[in-house]
Parts: sequence; C-alpha cells; structure tokens
Amino acid sequence: MLMHAQAQRLLRRLALLLLITGILPASPAVMADTPLPGAVKAELDRQELSAAELGIWVQAVDSDKPLIAHQAERLFNPASVMKLVTTVAALDILGPTYTWKTEFYADQMPVNGVVEGDLYIKGYGDPWFRSEDLWDVVRRLKELGVREIRGDVILDDSYFAPITTDPGEFDNRPDRVYNALPNALLLDNRAVRIAITPHSDDDSAVSTWPPNPRVSLSNSLNLVNRPCRNSTNRPVIDIRDSTAASAEIKVGGTVSRECSPHLYYRVAGDPHDAFFHAFEQLFESAGGTIKGTWRKGLLQSGAKKLLTHDSRPLSNYLWLQNKWSNNVMARQIMLTMGAEIEGTPATELKAARVVDRWARERGLDWDGAVVENGSGLSRLSRLSPEQIGDMLQSVWRSPFMAEVMATLPIAGIDGTMRKRLDDGAIRGHAHIKTGTLRDVRAGAGFLLAQSGRRYVVVMLHNEQGVQYGGGTRVQDALMEWLYENG
Repeated sequence: MLMHAQAQRLLRRLALLLLITGILPASPAVMADTPLPGAVKAELDRQELSAAELGIWVQAVDSDKPLIAHQAERLFNPASVMKLVTTVAALDILGPTYTWKTEFYADQMPVNGVVEGDLYIKGYGDPWFRSEDLWDVVRRLKELGVREIRGDVILDDSYFAPITTDPGEFDNRPDRVYNALPNALLLDNRAVRIAITPHSDDDSAVSTWPPNPRVSLSNSLNLVNRPCRNSTNRPVIDIRDSTAASAEIKVGGTVSRECSPHLYYRVAGDPHDAFFHAFEQLFESAGGTIKGTWRKGLLQSGAKKLLTHDSRPLSNYLWLQNKWSNNVMARQIMLTMGAEIEGTPATELKAARVVDRWARERGLDWDGAVVENGSGLSRLSRLSPEQIGDMLQSVWRSPFMAEVMATLPIAGIDGTMRKRLDDGAIRGHAHIKTGTLRDVRAGAGFLLAQSGRRYVVVMLHNEQGVQYGGGTRVQDALMEWLYENG
C-alpha cells in the first residue's frame, strides 16, 4: 500500500510538471462547481475574461462546506498569495516572537580602543536589517570603546547557501527590488536608495546610499525653473550591469526645482560592498577608523564576541511582508525555516521540504502544491483555491489567527488594498493578500459581510492580460456581492 501511494504521488507530480510545461491539458476539477454570482459573471463578460480560467473558494468560517466552489481543486499560479503559506508556516514553525541575530566578533577584545586583527560580522538571515540598525551597532561599539580596527572586516553569510539564480530571469529587470536575491547578511533589502533633491544645485541634486565606491553615479538630470507637474517631474533612472560589482546608476530626465524631494530604490552592485561601506562610513562618522578592507569568510573559532544585534519579532516582519508584498523578506523567512529545521546552510529545497511536511502535519491536502521560494515570484508555484481556503479555515481556529489577520492589507485603507473598494460600505471589511504577475491576478483572505458573518475568500485567476485591471474588477465584484449577500 505504501509503494502504491508513493507511485500515485509520483504520477501526480509528473502530471503537474507536464501541465506546467504545456504538454498536458488541464483536467476538469473533480468537485462539482457551484454557480457563480450573476454580478461576477456580468463583470467577466464586461472585462472579456473567461470563467474557465478562474478559481474561487468562498466559505463561512463557521461552516463546513463552501458557499462558492468554482474550479476549487484546480491548481493555479497564486502569485504573492503564496506569502500566506509562508506566513502561517512561519508562525507555526518559528513562532510569532522569533527574532534574528546579527553577531559582531573580533580576533581580540579591544585594548585602549584598538582591535588588533579582524572584525567579524555574521548574519543569520535577518529579513529587515536596516541602515538604522547598523547605526545602532556603531553606537554600541563606541560605547564599548572601539575606535580603531586594524585588520579587515570579515563578512560571514554562510547561514544561507549562495542563491545562484539570475535575478533577471523572471522579467529581465534585475535592478528591481522585487527581484532582489536573499542573503544571510542583507542590508536594506539589498536596495540602493537614490535621492533626488531638486532644490539643490545640479551636482548635489542626486545622491545614493549606501556609499559604494565601486558603483558609479552618472547625473545628467535636467533641473528646470518651472511649476512642478507631470511634464516637469520625469526623472529617468537606468541601472547598467546591475548585478556587477561595478554597476552604474544613470539618472537623467527632467525635474522642476519646485518639486519635492523623492526617493527611488534599485538593486545595483555587490551586497557585501554595500554592507561594508555603509558600516565603514557610519563607523568613521562616529570617530572610528578601519585600516583594512572587507572580504568574505567564516567566523573563526576563538573569536571574541563584542555584541549581538537582535531583530524585531517575526510578527512585525510578517506585517511588512504582507501589507506591501515584500518578496525578499518572504524568501529570507522561508530560508530561515529551512535552516532551523533541516540545518545550515539553508537552501530553498530544504525550506520547501519543511513547508511540505508542515502542511501535511497540519492536516492539509497538499497534493500537487508547489511552493518553490515562498514569495510567489515564480512561474512554477501552484496551489488550488481549496488548499488555500482550507489553510485559512484552519488559521481561523488557530492560536495565531489575530497575528495572521493583522498582516493582511485592508480594503480601502492600507497596503496593496488601499485603493480598492475604498468608496462604499465594504471599505475596511475585507482583509486580503493580493497577488499579481503577468497573466495572474490573485487574492485571498477574510471578509466580514454586512450580516456580521465572516468568510474565507480565495480568488485565483490565470489568464492572458488578467493583470491589467480586468481581474481586479472581477475580484471586487465578487467581494461586493459577498459583502451584501453573505
């Protein structure tokens, strides 16, 4: 029987692979579909979209059967709705108070303010280690009396295995922050902040952080003395060779001197360069000096711990991850689960195995599910509306229901739902994690109907061009109908 079950599982996975590659046509759902509400069918017609490419699961949290089940067992690409899986799994596996550490060691304890030898910085995958955190570390080093480092700064990111994926393979935009790759020692989500301050003169109107000398800045911005409007506020930012250590940031276009300062974020250069030079500048601004440079390496046994920086708790990070759909945070959290359960160095394969076992231990039917990297930035990820719906039903009954709910964007109020359903009675009544890729529009979460009954809602739509607004309108039609009739 065991071998038969394993064979069946292998056949299902083979069928999924053939489906993904287009060799095998999608099979019809086994579950009998319930009729779609008239408002949803009408909106599909208006948007010229097909119900055959849409999956829906709607069920009251106090019910044992769905109100709407349309292609509920079919596997879809869920886009960033996948972050719900990362959220629920992390709360169960790591716990809401889990924190990440970043450790600072030296070959020798400082004597008269001098560290003879090297300084070591070891990362453990903090998904939100910011320049502000690095400044706090510098302040604490100053309190310890450290004013000079005579060796090198050794950056140890060995907690995660190297991610060798090409960040541009998804959409040929490796400079976009949503494509940033994970790293166990990550500063500012791997982003370079590009500040345009049009009130300054031409030379200082553009600045970047971190101060990476191997990344060049070319400023040909045209500052004009005209009122600030769309036609006079058009900077153009181009990143050349973004993944190379010697990347170039080119800033051009036209901006009025009357426009307000603005910040832009791109990925450019080597993340270790960025980390070291940010640390170096902050340390020197506090009166310190570093004689050496940086290099990658491992923390040496016998090194003396100077301090540990502890992150904010996981529950805070999940709020940031889901409200604004932060991909690299989700990937860092996934890898952390892999490291904690299967050991270091963490890999995406280890993390996927951990989540698969977690789902089955939670009693979820996970057959055919493909999680890949936990962020939803994937062409291979697959989940069914029913799988997501069952997981959210279990969340409602779990001790961490409040934590999950608090992370979800609120219709008409915040996050990626702030501009949707913002002008009617439904405003504030839907907590929905959104997801968008090319040919994918998705959403899932909880909705409180005007009757006072709360529902789990899952909407997965995979159709050419669905991301251009039509899919959003179909989803909104369903949620408005459910709010009024649920």
